[in-house]
Amino acid sequence: MLTEPRQRRRIYNRVTDKLDDVADQALRGYDAAADRVERVYRSARGDDTRVLASAGSFLIGMGVGVGAGMLLAPASGKKTRENIAEKLQHFQSDVRESWRHAENARKTA
Repeated sequence: MLTEPRQRRRIYNRVTDKLDDVADQALRGYDAAADRVERVYRSARGDDTRVLASAGSFLIGMGVGVGAGMLLAPASGKKTRENIAEKLQHFQSDVRESWRHAENARKTA
């Protein structure tokens, strides 16, 4: 019966473990994205740093927002992890595109 304290505790522990796993994975993804943005920023520091800093801050904020939204979304753990991975791939491609744009701007300046 679900109302038994022992069974409730087991369910609570399993749910808590799953949420911790999702949060850890989101944090690792966020850290990786933040590291990439920081590298882009440092590499292009000679160019307009205010624009790059603003873009980097925006991208980091977007990554945090997506991660928080995914963690709070009413989806299964597997689906949530897939969504986070997909969003991080999109984020990575956006950063790469921004990097290429900054490189091209630097070359033409």
